[in-house]
Amino acid sequence: MRTRNKKQLGWFGAAVLALAIIGFVYLVYFIAYSWYHAGRTRAVAGIPEPIQRDVTSETIKFEKNGWDVDMKYICSYDIEALVLHTKEYSVTDNLADAISPLDLLLGWGKVAETNEEIDYGWEHGVRKGGTPDANEIRLAPFGGDLEKFVESFSNNHLIPAEKNVEKDLLKVRKGDHIRIRGYLVNIDGVRKKDGQGAYWYSSTVRNDYEGTGCEIIYVTNIDWIDD
Repeated sequence: MRTRNKKQLGWFGAAVLALAIIGFVYLVYFIAYSWYHAGRTRAVAGIPEPIQRDVTSETIKFEKNGWDVDMKYICSYDIEALVLHTKEYSVTDNLADAISPLDLLLGWGKVAETNEEIDYGWEHGVRKGGTPDANEIRLAPFGGDLEKFVESFSNNHLIPAEKNVEKDLLKVRKGDHIRIRGYLVNIDGVRKKDGQGAYWYSSTVRNDYEGTGCEIIYVTNIDWIDD
């Protein structure tokens, strides 16, 4: 009886097959990751304004990702909100990126209530977030008053108090109804490698926007609210 030898794949074929498998696995992971973080657009009525209270001034010193950091508590902060948009950041030489892995665009009041009815076009830039155009349609629920609109959402730079808090924060998706507790803080830092100083200070009012309108929150707790 005649037999035929099986064709050997060879090292080149094996390498191509391995790369194809790796590429396929990466593609599946990327699609799943993108789908998960895309979240959903929805509305939630009845969310109250954030609560902040003055606290005794306290400065915490710590080191993180090449920076010596002085963090000063400004106010305690308790915010319940609808997540309007999210943006993650990788660690860089920048002070903000060294200590804050995530920005959340959060809404309450009329913004959260009308978020499905009106296309606000929420988006993030680099360490900023909002709507590209506060036009007549988007201002309608606020009687055309830009300040009332601005007082119903904010972009928030989040500094996790510990690793478990960071893991939870990175699970947050657009459309989640969450509650974050912690402190509004001011940050001063010195980069170890070259002694370069930098600062990063939080907003403490609801009616500012653009360059100085973001809250910097040292997050001690995060909870999801079931609707």
